[in-house]
Amino acid sequence: MPLPWLMVNESSTRTPTAQTPARFRTIVVGLGNPLLSDDAVGLRVATLLQELMQADPVAEVTVVTSTRAGFELIDLLAGTKEAIIIDCLDVPDAEPGRVRRLDVQHVAGAPRLVGAHDLNLAAAFQLAAAMGISMPDSVEIYGVEAAETRRFSERLTPAVEAAAATLARDLHARLKSRGRTASALAS
Repeated sequence: MPLPWLMVNESSTRTPTAQTPARFRTIVVGLGNPLLSDDAVGLRVATLLQELMQADPVAEVTVVTSTRAGFELIDLLAGTKEAIIIDCLDVPDAEPGRVRRLDVQHVAGAPRLVGAHDLNLAAAFQLAAAMGISMPDSVEIYGVEAAETRRFSERLTPAVEAAAATLARDLHARLKSRGRTASALAS
């Protein structure tokens, strides 16, 4: 049974543990709070990507959603080779729907990756290394600038919803392209 904070793609049997074998080469993690409007954008991108993957699967890729980060990211990412993380960006002078590529050391504005009350992403990687836990060699982080993150709503604002759909399609196309390239190289 999955932990309450973790919603795993139904076609996947991955359970969060630091001992998980590298069954999935790539994991996509959508983060967010489903009750705070645009803060749910990572969850929405992951849901849309799951739908695309059900219709047109990509081998060795799993998609999960989480409402938490910090220590939980260690469990989610352990044993994978690549990780793609999507979260909301709550920044001054935001351009709602703009997607920014971030790195592990620079995630300002991503509430679950900064770690005000938990480990930040960089510290999670450092802790995992100290514990001998295999973490991804490659981490891509996408932050979607938000318009509204303080109002209770289960809906994204229109600009952020449009960005979520575009990002999900783009990620699916890139993952498929990587899969074909890897298959072609293996032949």
